[in-house]
Amino acid sequence: MVRGFRSFHPIILLLYYIFAIAGLMLYQHPIFLGLAAATILIINFMLDGGEQLKKWGWMIAIMSVLTLILTPLFNNRGNYILFYFFDRQVMLESVIQGVMIALTLLCIISLFLTFNIVITPDKFVFLFSKFLPQWALLIMLSMRFVPLLRKRLIEIGDVQQVKGLSVKCGPIRSRAKNGMLFLQILLTWSLEESIQTADSMTARGYGIGKRSKYQPFYMKKRDWVSLGFLLATGSFVAFGWWLGDGVLTLLPILEQVLLQGREWFYFILWFVFLAFPIWTEGKEMIKWRYFRHIS
Repeated sequence: MVRGFRSFHPIILLLYYIFAIAGLMLYQHPIFLGLAAATILIINFMLDGGEQLKKWGWMIAIMSVLTLILTPLFNNRGNYILFYFFDRQVMLESVIQGVMIALTLLCIISLFLTFNIVITPDKFVFLFSKFLPQWALLIMLSMRFVPLLRKRLIEIGDVQQVKGLSVKCGPIRSRAKNGMLFLQILLTWSLEESIQTADSMTARGYGIGKRSKYQPFYMKKRDWVSLGFLLATGSFVAFGWWLGDGVLTLLPILEQVLLQGREWFYFILWFVFLAFPIWTEGKEMIKWRYFRHIS
């Protein structure tokens, strides 16, 4: 039986993501954020081999690089001038701020990629259907809508390419005409299926009575232990931020970037908290390789 990160109770998984995002917003320090970025990227590779990162990698890289470049150009506040760019001062403080914003974007987007891997539709509905049943269903359908449209558009393109129609080659007018035809087919297909889905939900009596669960989730001993671990480490992380550790002051005076004294304790604690999926998933990977080796 697989007992990795994805096998935890949905409440445990949601709590981890809430605490992780809150920590990323609170710990605005380049070293803390650099550790978080490396840890979250490792989690992505452990969960799906980096497949989601390959799809969104270019967008994440472009957003991070643009943030890193534009922040020093538009923010001229600071005390340390690095150089002049077209008569504009580029300050050390603004460069460090650009690095922190870029790392924060990288971490949050990468974390949401793992969220889509770990939180399945059943888990999502289980978490929110009791309090917001209609909104939970609407959000779940919305999350499914864009990947489904993309998949259908690829299928339509493959079928139409057999007929000699393509949006990748030929005159611009012809490609635009073929593209509009593809969109027409896509919208027609989607509307027909939406009507079928609505009829199916009506026939099954959706919304008439209390909703039953597709899959029951129960808190086990390992879930309670993990809950205690997340609450303890998350509380310490928040306490460290309250003390001012893990936050780099840029103005009016730039603090020393290197960690000092008590910050090392919260730096290690921050890593222990973020690496919770690595411990749980890595343990199962080691077990799997061991049993494969002896079998």
